[in-house]
Amino acid sequence: MNVDTRILFLDGERAARRGERAAARGAFLEAAQAAADVQLWRSALRCYRHALELDLLDRGVVDRALQLPPRVLAGRGWDRYRAALDAHAGWRPFGCRAAQIVSGDLGAVIECPGVGPVLELIMSAHDLIDTRPDARFAGMPAAMAMIILRRALWPAPREHAEPMSVRVTFDSRDRFRLDEAGDWEIIMDEPPKARGHTR
Repeated sequence: MNVDTRILFLDGERAARRGERAAARGAFLEAAQAAADVQLWRSALRCYRHALELDLLDRGVVDRALQLPPRVLAGRGWDRYRAALDAHAGWRPFGCRAAQIVSGDLGAVIECPGVGPVLELIMSAHDLIDTRPDARFAGMPAAMAMIILRRALWPAPREHAEPMSVRVTFDSRDRFRLDEAGDWEIIMDEPPKARGHTR
């Protein structure tokens, strides 16, 4: 991030911690614009992600994010975000800054304040998470799920360290690598391993 973007971003973080959602949203959007003005596209996307943490159904923020260059969004599931919001007008607005993982007899879920469970989780390996939307949120786009999952896994991400990461299978179809900073990318299928002996 450049200096202007970072100052505005930190203003947004402070406002969000105080519960001032409108001020936080405005600061994050200003930060995103400051980054976009100097073509720091990934920084701009990071600011939009933080704005969406306040309200994951905020169409205005989604529309701005979708105006970033296609190469910045490619392979990250953003292409389905707006269509999912339009198709599920009955979803109630919710944020995920206070998302938490709750474990029980039937497995683990991520809960968000005001709406309850939003994602089901299974950790099938030390760095592999299988997740799918709660039935009420069937049709959730992958980008929304990654924003929620990142906040639940790393409520207080470290700023100056190599980010930790996990592999994520979302809704039994998309596979991503998600890191502590909130970035993710699609994982392409690995080539099949050779079997038996060569001749």
